[in-house]
Amino acid sequence: MTTKSTCGPQSDPEFFDALNKLFDQYPEAADRYAVKSMTMELDILKIDFRTQVGVSRVEDGRIITEFVDRDPTRDRDCCGYWHGECVLLCDPPPV
Repeated sequence: MTTKSTCGPQSDPEFFDALNKLFDQYPEAADRYAVKSMTMELDILKIDFRTQVGVSRVEDGRIITEFVDRDPTRDRDCCGYWHGECVLLCDPPPV
């Protein structure tokens, strides 16, 4: 990726200060979540999350994400939210 991200604590210090306080308030939840830049999805791939959703799976030690049209019959757990809406579905790990 040649595009430099313009996000993070250096770009949005007040947001990250508030987020750190929230994580301090809920340490158990903080261990389950991370903040991710959406630059690749929105600016580079031009994903429209109103009509598409990412579907991730583990394959050969890698996490592979493909973006597909939303399908209300698709039955997978949500593992990524954006503006409170599920934007990333996860296949269950292989048994």
